[in-house]
Amino acid sequence: MHDRRCALALFVLTLGASVYFYGGWGANQEANYALTRAIVEARTFAIDDFTVREGDIAEGVGGRIYSNKPPGLSALAVVPYAIQYSLQQRGAVTFREYWRTNKQLVTIFTCGLTGALIAPVLFLYGRRTLHVPRWNVVLVTVIIAFGTMVLPYSTMLFAHVPSAFFLLLALTLLRQRPFLAGLSAGIAGACFFLSAIAALILAFLAWSYARRNALLFVAGGVPFAIALAVYQWLCFGSPFTTPVERSTAFTQPDLLLGVFGTARLSSLWAITFSEYRGLFYASPILLFAFAGAVVMIRRRRFRAELAAIAAIALLFLISIASFNGFHGGAAFGPRYLLPIVPLLAIPMMFLADRLRWLWLLGGLFSIAVHVAATAVDPMPLDGLYHPLTGYIMPALRDGKVSLAQDAGNLGEPFFGKGRSLSVVPGALWIVAGSGLLLAWAARRDARDLQVR
Repeated sequence: MHDRRCALALFVLTLGASVYFYGGWGANQEANYALTRAIVEARTFAIDDFTVREGDIAEGVGGRIYSNKPPGLSALAVVPYAIQYSLQQRGAVTFREYWRTNKQLVTIFTCGLTGALIAPVLFLYGRRTLHVPRWNVVLVTVIIAFGTMVLPYSTMLFAHVPSAFFLLLALTLLRQRPFLAGLSAGIAGACFFLSAIAALILAFLAWSYARRNALLFVAGGVPFAIALAVYQWLCFGSPFTTPVERSTAFTQPDLLLGVFGTARLSSLWAITFSEYRGLFYASPILLFAFAGAVVMIRRRRFRAELAAIAAIALLFLISIASFNGFHGGAAFGPRYLLPIVPLLAIPMMFLADRLRWLWLLGGLFSIAVHVAATAVDPMPLDGLYHPLTGYIMPALRDGKVSLAQDAGNLGEPFFGKGRSLSVVPGALWIVAGSGLLLAWAARRDARDLQVR
């Protein structure tokens, strides 16, 4: 019962942060939103009438314009947008800023909701399956929620957070609920194509449990593979032609699928340790995943899960290092690596009760970086090679936030549009809520030791 309440509290805490901040709008979000509108308003996949003819688009059958994204995120947004659209058509609700509010609500009910669900899934998996102390699980969970890319991308209509959530859910359900794990992996792959390849790794993990698990896992994922193939056939003339291949603005004829070449060390450095797009530069606390992996190997029980996590992480690193758009355009951090971030939390949980001062320092730094990026601009241009020290921190120092198009936060009506003071309530929500949960976890762990 106590663990369930803590899981619920983590969900409320993380969802509150996603609701407080709104990261803004850009070409990526526009393409995803346009497909959702096309499905709801016109019963079509073509987005000619719902987006500008530039940016993240692809040319399809009959010269029609389509999104160059996988359709998963847009499909997830259909229900919340359809409800909004129906209420608005009937005059039941009206918004002062019609389009901005619509976009923000769709973002909350897709990316914000799935981002918030990562926290309780991690917590319950850590407690019920890994059987690690509450302090460890709560500490790692709040770090993943607020000290990594999960926070800024939970406030924008990008596909990476939903894909990360469903990939994590697939792993956590794989042993006991393999069919549901397959469904989750199918959704993850429909949101982000690399997650579909990661699902193949999970299929091998399921096979290591039992043949029945593998068969049920595949059965759960097949409907989404078929649906994706039908979508591509209808839009691009072949079930094997991806939207990426028909996006001529980003493809090169000599590359695989128009975008994948040979992995480069410079790109690998850029997405791991550089300030430009470095995963471990912005979230150095994630380096504990490597030490946690050693602990998992010594304990032996979860070696298969660790091998799957390592294989998925390696898949993403090599693939993005070979991608001609590895930087992700206007982005904070290596956004294409985001689906592996919650998976790194699993080995981290085995080490979180050691060197607590180092964990707290690293966690606070990582949280501060991502709260700042979320508040100022989670989409710095790809030409800014020092986005944190050369753009985000100077803007915050000068009292400027919400610099991205249409960005904002709930404190601005009280403190002024674009003023740094508006960030304070959201930051206090994160820090105070995390602190209270960590204090509760420490007390519960102490009581458990006394009982033993």
